[in-house]
Amino acid sequence: MGRDYGRSGGENMKQIIPEVKQIRKKRGYTKSFSGVSLSAGVPFGKEAEEILHLKLWNYEELECGHDTIKIILRNLEDARKLPDVCMELHEMEGSIPEESAELFSRQGYLLDITEDEVRVFTDTQEGFAYALSTVKQLLEGGEQFYLPQICAADWPSIEYRSLSVTFAWYAGYGRFGFDMQLWGLKEWKQFLDICSDYKMNQLNMCLYGYWPFRMEGYPEAELRGLKMKLWNPESENWVEVEYMHPNLAEEFLPQLIEYGHKLGIRFYAYIGLNSYSGGYSNAHKEKRMKMQKDSHFINDFDSLCLSDEGTVQYLKKSMRSIVSQGFDGIDFEESEEAFWYCNCERCRETFWKGCSTPEETLHAANTWLLQILYEELKAAKPDITIGIRAWRQPPLVRPEELIAKMKASIPDDVVLFWAPGQYVEESEFEKWIHAFGRERIRARDTEAIGFAAGLGRLIRPLKCNGLRCGEEPITQYIDEDIRQHKGSVRMHAAGINGYLFEWYGFFMAFFAHAYYGWGGEKETEEFYRYALETVFGDLADDIYFVMTNMFTIHESQLNIFELEFPFAKNKVEKRDIPRIQEAVRLYPDLMQKLDHIIEELRSDKRNYDFALHFKKWKISVMRSRIIYDMALESLKFEEAESEEEKQDCLRKMYLDNEREFEIIRENYFDVNPVLETGTASCMIPYHELKRCILNRLYPDRRQERPVYLGVESLGWMWF
Repeated sequence: MGRDYGRSGGENMKQIIPEVKQIRKKRGYTKSFSGVSLSAGVPFGKEAEEILHLKLWNYEELECGHDTIKIILRNLEDARKLPDVCMELHEMEGSIPEESAELFSRQGYLLDITEDEVRVFTDTQEGFAYALSTVKQLLEGGEQFYLPQICAADWPSIEYRSLSVTFAWYAGYGRFGFDMQLWGLKEWKQFLDICSDYKMNQLNMCLYGYWPFRMEGYPEAELRGLKMKLWNPESENWVEVEYMHPNLAEEFLPQLIEYGHKLGIRFYAYIGLNSYSGGYSNAHKEKRMKMQKDSHFINDFDSLCLSDEGTVQYLKKSMRSIVSQGFDGIDFEESEEAFWYCNCERCRETFWKGCSTPEETLHAANTWLLQILYEELKAAKPDITIGIRAWRQPPLVRPEELIAKMKASIPDDVVLFWAPGQYVEESEFEKWIHAFGRERIRARDTEAIGFAAGLGRLIRPLKCNGLRCGEEPITQYIDEDIRQHKGSVRMHAAGINGYLFEWYGFFMAFFAHAYYGWGGEKETEEFYRYALETVFGDLADDIYFVMTNMFTIHESQLNIFELEFPFAKNKVEKRDIPRIQEAVRLYPDLMQKLDHIIEELRSDKRNYDFALHFKKWKISVMRSRIIYDMALESLKFEEAESEEEKQDCLRKMYLDNEREFEIIRENYFDVNPVLETGTASCMIPYHELKRCILNRLYPDRRQERPVYLGVESLGWMWF
């Protein structure tokens, strides 16, 4: 096996994310250089030239420098033949575990950096891109660059390392768009560049809500022409405009997918399996599923009645439109509304037949629909990969006989983008591995930044960021994602997936998905420190301090807030006062450190764009400071004995709510309720909190219609 070579970060080496599997530092550095050139002796030489160009997206000066260092690109067989290749490189390759050999051949590389050149040995374009990712992170210097002389062997532990991101998320149903949903081609390309630099190789692009692309024959289903109100700071008033998704204003999605393919990144359309499938169910409300007349359920708008042939034809046409964008695969998600099903006569006669619960009926109908859409997709693109996120409702622990039935209900080549991870023992995941086969497992229940993105732009990725998070029933935090990623690596699952439904402010989740999908082994807290030091250098201590001391109370956690919000169930109590007071005390320190971090990053050529992440943190901290005042006032309200005292508390909370909303409307795009469904929804709690306060102040003028905190929360009311 040879000697035990260390991972990157040891031997006074620069730290790298993700860590290189085997690396040894030799003596000295390369010559100094201001440019790079490529000598490619591989079949994909032309593609390699373009990959090098793309990988230098944030080192453009290296493309035109005069004192060049040559990158020698050869295949793996050459590394075994050439006489002057570092002997230790042979030992490293020989020590690659047998179970990793195939992944190494497809995505791995050998790297030998000498005084005069950089040698890369790989058989694939992906391997070359990942080798360049490592080289970039090893770069030192400024106007003149140099590299440590090293030899390395590197490969991933997981084949498919995906991120679920939002191209449109409940668009036209619960919101219009925020964060990456508002990007154009330039911003998306930069995000792909960052993904490639950290060796991620798949994006599952959420397309929930009105379609963000042209839908021939169904223009009413497209994300265009929806009215919304924007704050105009110039005259301090609201202006009504018609919104159009950036990809409809100027189509770029096919071009983006082509760009990503050059970097080895695959694209999956993450869509509902008959839920939030374009704007069709809003434009044609008669096509929706039919509730019982006395039903207490809220959401009758996300799914279509499958007994209507017109809706099935619409869904089939939607699949054709999605495939035409250039996607490599489909990630279907079953609706989380599993507690009722269509009550129309035809559905009662078909899908309900033989089923004893709405959940069983939902699965029966979805199994039928999946087969229809599967055939439509395969006819449109025979090599497309189809996956599902299903069986997420109780029972969470399932007997092997039931799992076998689940497996038999779907085509053999359908992969799984959900497998157990939360609220169950690891043995439950192992059952799914054994039943479906590790090659079909592409993801688990790793949705930390799916849930965090539902908090109205407040920051709560870690347990320490929230109000007694250890007592919350939903436990979606980054440390839980990490635990599950480690389990996936241990069981040799084919893929992992990390939710990144909000980018700005949630970079640590991105680093975690990149690090552990490649096979990182650090404990959670050690990893946080390692990641911050690797990316931000001297700013790491300040960033860690802010990251671990941000304290978020969601507005719905005030006792005066009547509407249930399942993602933050704990209410503020008297026992929370010391924690709130400590957060108030730390507020000036957090603001000072954030201002310093932002200022430093804005003058950092390589990390300039990370400044937006910390601007997002700063806005969240500013909002939280006002929420602390509201929280303390809400406790006074509960203790108040006289009506006059109660009224005084309510008026103070009203003014604080307005103060917070001033920050919100000045900094965010999409801040008002969406009404297209007939059920008012807004992820910003201001509107519902205002209703609750005014109803208590003026009970004779009660407003009965609530503003729900995002339609994504409706399916979780049971939890």
